[in-house]
Amino acid sequence: MRKVLVKARSHKLCWWLLALALFAYGCGKNQPETAETPPVRPTSYEQLIALSDDDLAQVDVARMNLLCAEGLAGAEDLDVQAALWKLDRWARLAKASEEKYLPQFWANQARYDHSLAKFKAVNLALTIKEDLGCGYNLELVRSGVMSDVRSTRFFQNSKDLFLHGFLSEQQAGSCASLPVLMVALGRRLDYPVYLVACKGHLFCRWDDGKERFNIETAMQGVDSKPDSYYYRWPHPTNEAEAQAEGYLTNLTPRQELAVFAQLRAACLQENRDYAGAADAYEIALATFPDSSLIKQYLNRAKSKI
Repeated sequence: MRKVLVKARSHKLCWWLLALALFAYGCGKNQPETAETPPVRPTSYEQLIALSDDDLAQVDVARMNLLCAEGLAGAEDLDVQAALWKLDRWARLAKASEEKYLPQFWANQARYDHSLAKFKAVNLALTIKEDLGCGYNLELVRSGVMSDVRSTRFFQNSKDLFLHGFLSEQQAGSCASLPVLMVALGRRLDYPVYLVACKGHLFCRWDDGKERFNIETAMQGVDSKPDSYYYRWPHPTNEAEAQAEGYLTNLTPRQELAVFAQLRAACLQENRDYAGAADAYEIALATFPDSSLIKQYLNRAKSKI
């Protein structure tokens, strides 16, 4: 499987590095938006966080992510609607790429474990990296942020945390935002894809009720890792902690919002808006009331107000 996914196309592959710190927790399962269900389109962060669970389930994950970046450092020029239009264009490019490379699947199905779903997931990931030119912000590495696990500088610029980093001239982000890009484009292609959290990391999962596999892009190319891999990478965890924090299960829309709210809180806190950070952590805690980690981050923000 690893060889298949990493070498699925002959293009030069991008190198992807791991972000060592990401506040992401979740459990449950959500359903991607369908054509039969009308979407809900909030236009501000305040409108977004006021939505009911039913309405939130009809919000595009990209819109949700971008609205959570509203007002943050690095998002001063954010135009949510323009960003969404760009994602729509990218989805059409991804569909064209899928059709272009589909003969490779039919000619050698064993290369993809005889799974059309795996072919589609691989093609989307490589389209994002190779054709769209979206990559990791290497300045995070060169600055030493990634090697210092105690540093919170990773959260300083919202472009490194949210989708608009890829949709700007920077066209870069991190493992906090790349899985969101995968899911946002995948759902536009009607793929049954989900965000999933493990300790200190976010990744994607294909789950149609019959076929289920993880999609890992924090590496050269793309691969599929078993759930057991994420109990030891990037940070060790155990069953009790995983259950308490809701790791390794498909995030619902409400839980996606909680993950994005935590990223928002971390960015606000890094830029010394402790009151705003506390408010965002409160939103996350309402979704994950048993999370000792969110409580810890919330208390830390409140202590500095």
